[in-house]
Amino acid sequence: MKAISLAGKRSAGYLRGLELARVGDISRSLSTPFMVLRLPIVRHNLQNLREALPGVDVYYAVKANNHTDILRTLRNDKCFFDISSVRELHDVLEIGGQAAEVIHTNPIKSATEFDCAIEGGVRIFVADNAAELDKFSRYGDRAGVLVRFKTTPGGAAVNLSYKFGADPDEVPALLDKIIALQIPFRGFCFHVGSQCTKSSQYTAAIKTAGRLIDLARAKGLSTEILDIGGGFPVRYTRAVPAIETIGAAIMQALRRHVPPTVRVICEPGRFISGEAVTLIASVIGTSVRNGVKWYYIDDGLYGSFSGRLFDGCSYEVLTNRNTKWERAVLAGPTCDSFDVIYNDCLMPPLSIGDMLIFPAMGAYCSVSATDFNGLGRSRVVSVNW
Repeated sequence: MKAISLAGKRSAGYLRGLELARVGDISRSLSTPFMVLRLPIVRHNLQNLREALPGVDVYYAVKANNHTDILRTLRNDKCFFDISSVRELHDVLEIGGQAAEVIHTNPIKSATEFDCAIEGGVRIFVADNAAELDKFSRYGDRAGVLVRFKTTPGGAAVNLSYKFGADPDEVPALLDKIIALQIPFRGFCFHVGSQCTKSSQYTAAIKTAGRLIDLARAKGLSTEILDIGGGFPVRYTRAVPAIETIGAAIMQALRRHVPPTVRVICEPGRFISGEAVTLIASVIGTSVRNGVKWYYIDDGLYGSFSGRLFDGCSYEVLTNRNTKWERAVLAGPTCDSFDVIYNDCLMPPLSIGDMLIFPAMGAYCSVSATDFNGLGRSRVVSVNW
């Protein structure tokens, strides 16, 4: 990992439109670490996705970032929501959302979770195995099911078919059980994996979905919904395919394999919130260990950089220093030696108090952060620029 120096550069491309002067204004009234949430970026990303996938309804994956201002902004733009728990349902309801605007996509639910979701008004759920279907029978026509099938791994940072998704060859037996239990059948869903850079993964899964839709029809089941999941990539330290390119491939596959009567939905998380948040942190300590410079900052793996662990992400490091560059270690603030963000980072010399900027930290960072050592989490500042 090499830090990027903003000194003497045209920095707009690196900062992705973030204005340093305005960040400076915030830092004068608020100590680091803090995250700048830019709501216009949330709206822009939603619009870009809708243009790339015309006619596909967007259900934002609350799991990626459940900040109230993100949810409220999306609902104001008539976006729906994908939840994984009743807690996330409450997040949606608190900003004025409706249970009818929600699908519960966690394939495995406790009886208590299922009961509370039903009581909260959720009516569409996901299952991928026979034991989960048994849970539906107690709710009659109040719980409709989407059958999730697994996709072939490849092209994604996280393989989400490792833990969930029925093999397509297992789907016929699941459909028979749905008929036997008289569960309201709503359709199918899949997820190609998180941060997927290969559109061929989507097109292959859509082709499989078309075959399963035909199979369901032969059994007397009408497919209302096809959920094509999320996984649309964003740029971290490497370029990714444009959403227009991925969207064009998806739309072509949908026209070829899926009847026009089927409502197609998607559930992006990262694509909507990832690039909307920038972390500002400061150097709080320095040392030299075995001849290597160490920089300790006021956020780390137990905080906003939890995405390094759970999401496998590397985040750009931006600095306004541009002198002699040297190998260094970038570490977090806790007393745990595990809390090292980058073991081998090319950095300019830094001093205590210097600020560092980390773009694209809006997805799977603050939601998985902890309060370990009592240090708390980075404050989020929402702005409209």
